[in-house]
Amino acid sequence: MFLDKLRAYGKTFASARHNKVPDLIRLLLKRPAILTGMGAYETALLVSGKVDSHLKMLASIKTGSLVGCPF
Repeated sequence: MFLDKLRAYGKTFASARHNKVPDLIRLLLKRPAILTGMGAYETALLVSGKVDSHLKMLASIKTGSLVGCPF
């Protein structure tokens, strides 16, 4: 039940932003175990507090500039 709601939300969110569901989202929606593991990992990174939030923001900006992201 929860995974079905999560799957529907993921499809809606991805479709609204990209006009189609990206391959990564499609893969994660087909493999809920990978989605759960990846979500837990990302959440742990965000709340760990080991790295200063200012440094995280600088890393995000640098990464965006390296891959040609406009923002």
